[in-house]
Amino acid sequence: MRLAFLADASLPHTVRWVNHFADRGDDCVLISLEPGSGFNCSVERLHDRPGLPRFVRYSLEIPSVVALLSSFRPDVVNAHFVPNYGWMAARARAHPLVVTALGSDILTVPARSFLHRWRTRYVLGQSDAITSDARMLSDAIEGFGVDAGRILTVPLGIEAARFVTLRERGATPVVVLSTRRLEPVYDVATLVRAYARLAPDERAGMILRIAGNGSQEAALRAVATPLGATFAGWLDSPAMDRELGAAHIYVSTSLSDSTSVSLLEAMAAGCLPVVSDIAANREWLEPGTTGLFFPPGDDSALADCLRRAASDTALRSAAAVRNRATIRARATWEKNMEDVGALFQRLAAARRS
Repeated sequence: MRLAFLADASLPHTVRWVNHFADRGDDCVLISLEPGSGFNCSVERLHDRPGLPRFVRYSLEIPSVVALLSSFRPDVVNAHFVPNYGWMAARARAHPLVVTALGSDILTVPARSFLHRWRTRYVLGQSDAITSDARMLSDAIEGFGVDAGRILTVPLGIEAARFVTLRERGATPVVVLSTRRLEPVYDVATLVRAYARLAPDERAGMILRIAGNGSQEAALRAVATPLGATFAGWLDSPAMDRELGAAHIYVSTSLSDSTSVSLLEAMAAGCLPVVSDIAANREWLEPGTTGLFFPPGDDSALADCLRRAASDTALRSAAAVRNRATIRARATWEKNMEDVGALFQRLAAARRS
């Protein structure tokens, strides 16, 4: 197939997704306003105008997208994120068009204004199909008037080769790990406040590791480092696997999410997830059995969860076995991406006929 992708080239998600199809032999091109590297196909950079509002910057490049698609003549166009690239593809009248929703583009962006809601409804209405990585996200997409038959619900998943055997962990100290980006929506500050609530002897039996980077890193370091927390920075996949392999407890304090790849990684690695009580997390975990839940933003409740998770070795062991089985059954990257490829094939065949 000839596949044209419109997406942010700077995101690791984009590299992973596009290279899946390029590596299997499809003729691919990525069209992006942002610079990026690591792609196994051609990349067409659009002209950026950083001084202008985001909506204007992307809209001005729609004629360039039309010209590139006309020249490449793809069988399928796949745009990632409803605003910006979904908007560009829809306005370029690209067909067949598959829009890949990533979570916030459906769950939070439309709430900003009438214009944002209208744009979301327009892009979804122009799409031939939409991919979603969570049932709750698909439900939200249906709320914009999209027929369920046009939505493919498929989590991204974990590569089968990443977690072949369950790593042995020492009993103490208990390692608590956060791998979310250090941005407001992921609310890592709540984890730091919860850690501060623990008594000094409780903290002495734990190691808090915070991976990732973002705009809140300096502020978080200033508060967490004196408590004994350490920061790992941004991690590539091998380094992430090493961190997860050494951790006992994984914490996600996110205020909004669809299916989190970070959560799936932690489940595959055998960490006990301690997560905010939001709909997407409940699609993967059973409270009190395969994970512990706390109300978003509630550092006192999170501190209680950390105490229980650190002391209950039986819970951690049983959850590790069940969570890894869940990942094998529902969240293997290669299998799930076959479903996306099959969607592309169906649309391409329908276009040719």
